[in-house]
Amino acid sequence: MMTRRNFLAGITASGVTAPIASPLTAGSGSDGLLISAARRKDGSFVLVGCTGSGEISFQLPLPGRGHATTLSPDAKTAVHVARRPGRFMLVVDLGTGTLSAFVSAPGDRHFYGHAEFSADGKLLFTTENDFDRGRGVIGIWDCRDGYRRAGEWDSHGAGPHDLALLPGGAAMAIANGGILTHPDSGRAKLNIADMQPNLTFLDARDGSVIRKIALPGEWHKNSIRHLDTGPDGSVLFGMQFQGARTDVPPLVGHVGTDGALSLFDTPETLSPQLRGYCADVAIDASGRFGAGTFPRGNRIAIWSIPEGRLIMLDTVRDSAGIAKDGHPGAFRFSTGSGRLLSRVAEPDGTVFNGDIRRFTGLGFDNHMILADRHT
Repeated sequence: MMTRRNFLAGITASGVTAPIASPLTAGSGSDGLLISAARRKDGSFVLVGCTGSGEISFQLPLPGRGHATTLSPDAKTAVHVARRPGRFMLVVDLGTGTLSAFVSAPGDRHFYGHAEFSADGKLLFTTENDFDRGRGVIGIWDCRDGYRRAGEWDSHGAGPHDLALLPGGAAMAIANGGILTHPDSGRAKLNIADMQPNLTFLDARDGSVIRKIALPGEWHKNSIRHLDTGPDGSVLFGMQFQGARTDVPPLVGHVGTDGALSLFDTPETLSPQLRGYCADVAIDASGRFGAGTFPRGNRIAIWSIPEGRLIMLDTVRDSAGIAKDGHPGAFRFSTGSGRLLSRVAEPDGTVFNGDIRRFTGLGFDNHMILADRHT
């Protein structure tokens, strides 16, 4: 079992103990700090902080493949979570780019790869598998006490993957993917025939259920994996289809503030090219546009949310993560070959291509966030 002591010993042995440059001063301009897990050429995994202008601020070694990163409300701390069925979390001080805590899941739990801070930054919530009972849970950690385990809530579905607070911080959206797994079976999916994905909304103060939303029966094999919240409290979500390859499932959906569910279509001639797999989603700063990445189909897409209308579908090999920019319509995208690129959607639906940077020797994983270096 990986412990904090032997992980820190591994960092020392690797020689990667300090950031290459301070995240708060590296680079030029105000393009922020992009943070993502990545794979190096030698097959090892790292957590990387880099600037859109092409400079690496820090690299921290990971004990296994990582998945997603979340930021504290003051943007001074980042927490990175292991990919399912991993059991580690790294807490990173963004002022120095160094490790400040290493946290392990309880013995009868594993992480699903995502976490979220409470609105006041005092608690951290994690999506987890209570694998012996086949139950999804939301782990609760006390950030003020060295990330001590403080409790857990039922996620009200199998395979809770992603979660996010709604604006104001009183409610939490959970993407229950619907898939049962057990670490004894690796990453095998154990209940495809009768899986039931859902979006569950909890009160972030006590874990009580506010609302549960299920997909139409015909799409019950469409695992809800990732989500993002808009400034109005609506939710964009991405899915990964577990059914027949000949089917043409919707892979992105939206839940309005009234709880109304809509599934975004893509042209039938293009949908098969996405190969049933959405890796990441994001809503822009205005709440008007939503983006998705589709690495198996080598595509990135942008929709106009009010109409559910596809306004861009570009070919990008091995697309990976998305980070919303602070500007309306602006998104950053990463790829598994170490590229960073941007797209900006205008109110009339026109989409402009932005700069492309390449980081030699790094392959970015499926999620990326943008931290404001001036917070």
